[in-house]
Amino acid sequence: MRAILSVLLLAASGLAVLLAPPSYAGTTARSSALVTSVVVVRPVHADGTPAAGWTVHRERGRVFCDGASPAAVRRGIVSCSPSAAYVPACWRSAHHTVLCLRDPSVHVLVRIRYAGAFPEVAKPAVATPLAMRLFDGVFCQIRVGGAWGVPPGHPHWVGFDSCDSGGDVYGPRRDDGIIRTRPLWWVRQVDGQEVHRRAVRTAYLVGTAH
Repeated sequence: MRAILSVLLLAASGLAVLLAPPSYAGTTARSSALVTSVVVVRPVHADGTPAAGWTVHRERGRVFCDGASPAAVRRGIVSCSPSAAYVPACWRSAHHTVLCLRDPSVHVLVRIRYAGAFPEVAKPAVATPLAMRLFDGVFCQIRVGGAWGVPPGHPHWVGFDSCDSGGDVYGPRRDDGIIRTRPLWWVRQVDGQEVHRRAVRTAYLVGTAH
């Protein structure tokens, strides 16, 4: 009887291990206890004026705005070029200028002139975060153009986000690099020849202030 009971307890223990949710790199808690927070940042009003608490810096040069910002949850928010200017989310403002957000973690906008006509754009069907904070504290920002290398062993992956530590976010070309499981999102962070799954603590999208 004791032998049979031991076998049953061992089998139950093994089943519990198999059913336990996986842990994610950069976290100490199980994934079942983690939730990705989706934050919509709204720095500019519909009339092109900055929302309260936002600082505006003027920059020289001009940009060309020709498409919707991938991070937008509302129509009329654009992405501009060249990529060197890094203006992935912009709102039309006064005197042929746009107010643009680069980093949603700080309340700073840049004002810059745009060339040509301002496009009428709808919001994307699925918004891609302008930036993400991972559970290990790493901060990643959306890629805007530029030439990135191909990670070893994954010739069909492309880079989606640049991170301040631990490598950048890559994934198949068909998506945006984010695995939207619920309630937790995660990404693939490539560091040299190693690929790590990282849980996303906060995903920042952009909208227009009310």
